[in-house]
Amino acid sequence: MRARLLASYILILVLTLVTIGVSLVLVLRSRPLLTDTRSLALSALVQQLDALEEQGNAIPDAGPTLAQRARLNTLDRRLKSVRIILANGRGVVSYDSKHIYTYGSQLIAESQPYSPDPNTPSSMTPMVRGVLSSPDNSDWLFVGQAPNPANPQAQVFMVAVRAPRLLSFPEMLQYYGSDLLAPLLEAGLIGLVFAVIMSVIVARGLARPLQDVSKAASELAKGRLDERVPVRGPRETRTLAEAFNRMAQQVGETQKAQRDFLANVTHDLRTPLTSIQGFSQAIIDGVASNPSAAQRAAQIIYDEAGRLNRMVQELLDLARIEAGRLNMTRHVVRLTELLGGVGERLAPRAQEKGLTLVTDIPTLPSIAGDGDRLVQVYTNLIDNAIKHTPPGGRIVLRAALQDNGVLVQVSDTGEGIPAADLPHVFDRFYQVDKSRQREKRDGTGLGLAITKGIVDAHGGKLWVESQEGQGTTFSTWFPALASDSTTIVARRRSGLFKTPAPRPVPDRN
Repeated sequence: MRARLLASYILILVLTLVTIGVSLVLVLRSRPLLTDTRSLALSALVQQLDALEEQGNAIPDAGPTLAQRARLNTLDRRLKSVRIILANGRGVVSYDSKHIYTYGSQLIAESQPYSPDPNTPSSMTPMVRGVLSSPDNSDWLFVGQAPNPANPQAQVFMVAVRAPRLLSFPEMLQYYGSDLLAPLLEAGLIGLVFAVIMSVIVARGLARPLQDVSKAASELAKGRLDERVPVRGPRETRTLAEAFNRMAQQVGETQKAQRDFLANVTHDLRTPLTSIQGFSQAIIDGVASNPSAAQRAAQIIYDEAGRLNRMVQELLDLARIEAGRLNMTRHVVRLTELLGGVGERLAPRAQEKGLTLVTDIPTLPSIAGDGDRLVQVYTNLIDNAIKHTPPGGRIVLRAALQDNGVLVQVSDTGEGIPAADLPHVFDRFYQVDKSRQREKRDGTGLGLAITKGIVDAHGGKLWVESQEGQGTTFSTWFPALASDSTTIVARRRSGLFKTPAPRPVPDRN
């Protein structure tokens, strides 16, 4: 990964430099401006012509003589692409080496003062440079002598080259190579070396945290659940490391909970199986020979088989919830009657333990749901309260309207739940009281996890409030049916929603 990052950085840098270079070349090729390099070259020719004129070859005001024209023509053939023009201060042309301007033509040019060297002595001939427009619609870049204001008829030299609309690459190198391209290449190489060094540092900083996560993931896959990743690097890699550490912690907690769960389930299943096997063996061996002993053995076998059936049913329910396949028949449920029935059935069990079960159930609106599953919810909650409330305690089942729904609470005066365990009471495989004697339990400890799954499947909410030593309150909330449209009833009448046949409420305890 580090090599790929480094290669990608270098490729991006090279492409960027190439793009800059190509863009610069295209701009320079289409740039019809008189550069300093070109101006210096032309000004040197002007100075040479000016020197020839000072050596006794002054150009007459009327224009060059035949001999002077011959010399200028010879110079023009030697210079090839350079154009020599003579004109007076008013712009009247007297000589054009390319014969584009005829004798007496008016010069059309845009010019500005030009000095090849800012330190040029004032005694030297002043110059101008600019763009010359010819009658054939061609543009020429020129450098020439500045007109003499004291003698407008005096002839001045102008040296011009054709303004390129699109320079060839050799011409561009010739005009700009020494001024621009060479420094650009040097700067590009320096920048590339510096960028490569920074890319190595950045790639290492990005790759190292990811390599740490990869290594930790491999160790985690080998079963080393205490493996953690150091949190360092950019914000994204720190976030990844923190998420991995949280995941590893949750995996460790889940693995431990599953081990505890398997140990508990194994013990819980072994206990009734041992009783069933023992009393069955007693019947086979003839130990329970009299009718009363045989009946007692059969009753114990029946009770333990029922206990096994409830454990298996809880495991199946949990598996269906985790797979999202918990089947429910939704119909109109009258909570007032449902909660009253649950309270009546569980009141004897509470009395056997010396507890008081109080119900406070007003007239409640109906909700949509599975009545059997809702009975299972409140049976689990009240049964849980009975288990964890000492004799002489009090359990309250109350209900009320709240937020366009129905709030049902099961409160007890039992031992309470430690604050550290409250966030986990609905977790699968989690047990609050791990030190409780196994013989006091008659289930797998999955009741609250199953209850939470059923409530969620109904679109409701389930939460718990508790203080250790002061009791616990489990609360559920379900949305009530809309009063303006009994949707479910309407669908039942139209045949779109089948009404289930009446059935007795099962005792899931």
